[in-house]
Amino acid sequence: MSTIDLLGTILPSQVAIVMIGEIIIAALFVTAILMAALHKGWYHHYLVLSGFLLDELVMKPLMYQRLSLGVFGSFPYSGTSAIPHLALAVITTVLGVLAIYLAFRHRSKKDHKMFLPPKGKIHKYVGAAYLLAWLATLIVGLRIYASFYL
Repeated sequence: MSTIDLLGTILPSQVAIVMIGEIIIAALFVTAILMAALHKGWYHHYLVLSGFLLDELVMKPLMYQRLSLGVFGSFPYSGTSAIPHLALAVITTVLGVLAIYLAFRHRSKKDHKMFLPPKGKIHKYVGAAYLLAWLATLIVGLRIYASFYL
């Protein structure tokens, strides 16, 4: 298995790729929140959508592959926080799909600009819940990372 020296820690290359990917996703979400605050709806929508898809279609499959290879041992992965992390990952996915659905359902376009009308306020709440769940999943994932590699 190939390894990478990431900030002084020797990691399997797949773990390093996941760590870098999660940093990119965090940057996308921070930029998306900034775009929402600046009323740049088009940018906000597609930054969140890009972050969500990168997380779901690239990062999660890489993490599930490590899980299926037995990195944590056998189920129920004693001594780790893998089960809470998996539960949070599922909740995050559901909230993300719901937030994106609500965003595209309630958006309005005027003069080539996208904005959220008052009836779309539910999107803000579900979107905030999604970002908090994603952050909680990241924190638990970092705890797992620290327990194995630091």
